[in-house]
Amino acid sequence: MTVENIRLTAAEVSELWGAYMNDSLTVCVMKNFLNKVEDDEIKPLVESSLTSALNHLQEIETIFNNEGYPIPVAFSENEDVDINSPRIFSDGYMLEYLREMGQIGKKAYSSAVAFSTRSDVYQYFSNCLQETQQFHGQAVQVSLKQGTYMRPPYLPIPKKPDFVKKQSFLQGWFGDRRPVTGPEVTHLFSNIQRNALGAATMAGFTQTTQSKELRRYFQRGKEIANKHIEIFSSLLRENDLPVPMTWDTEVTDSTSFVFSDKLMLYQTTSLNALGLSYYGLSIANSPRHDLGVHYTRLMAEVAQYTQDGTNMMIDHGWLEQPPQAAERDKLKNE
Repeated sequence: MTVENIRLTAAEVSELWGAYMNDSLTVCVMKNFLNKVEDDEIKPLVESSLTSALNHLQEIETIFNNEGYPIPVAFSENEDVDINSPRIFSDGYMLEYLREMGQIGKKAYSSAVAFSTRSDVYQYFSNCLQETQQFHGQAVQVSLKQGTYMRPPYLPIPKKPDFVKKQSFLQGWFGDRRPVTGPEVTHLFSNIQRNALGAATMAGFTQTTQSKELRRYFQRGKEIANKHIEIFSSLLRENDLPVPMTWDTEVTDSTSFVFSDKLMLYQTTSLNALGLSYYGLSIANSPRHDLGVHYTRLMAEVAQYTQDGTNMMIDHGWLEQPPQAAERDKLKNE
């Protein structure tokens, strides 16, 4: 059986649709970055990201056209970005954005590969995963070279293997709390990094939106991110562990239009949805009770914030409908 005779599964068409939306957004962001970046080590990363996103759009369009599937409206340079706007983010922010997006991309493409069975789709996402792994590695190396990337904390080397002997290992609120484990440290540290980038992004969006409603929404997002940073940071400090840097100072004082409200709101809700998945993974790797309670409580806050943003997108007519099953009840009446 040839590829032409095999329909796209729900998983495959959904992953391709989502990837198209994200790559079209990336094109807008990277074209703005490319017109502003000055650092000779960061500029090639921006160019690479832009080239990859443009190629991805063409490949997905080819697959969709062959299937007779409509191409998403998504985002465009003409409507959703001003590449000539005054600079809003520093080169340092751009580098951290690229590094974090590379890390997120690896997770997304890994999942897409696992969900894909048709050979062309499987190969497409496999190539994207390999490409993103290489890109992320380059971004990390540039960050290390420039001194802006803080390695996760180191842990002491135990003298020998050991086993948990008491249920107090799970304890988190009363009595003597054990030190955080390596997996718990890893997730606390990485969640601070993501929230730090999120807080800076919300600061930039707050300044450049022309909508009072969205300005309040983005400001609220910044406050939520900073609150989560403080909670996670306090848990690391209590164990005498270092805390990642923030990026607030990497946002300029420009208030000119850069990205459309539609693009900014979509990116905010998308990143928060990803944040929820990372918090869920953090719970699974954090057996200490107090950490699980923190994550559960903070997830509820992020979920409500994301829902409010999604409702705003619907109200403005900006929420493009993802692939969905047929409405059988309506078909019966036609």
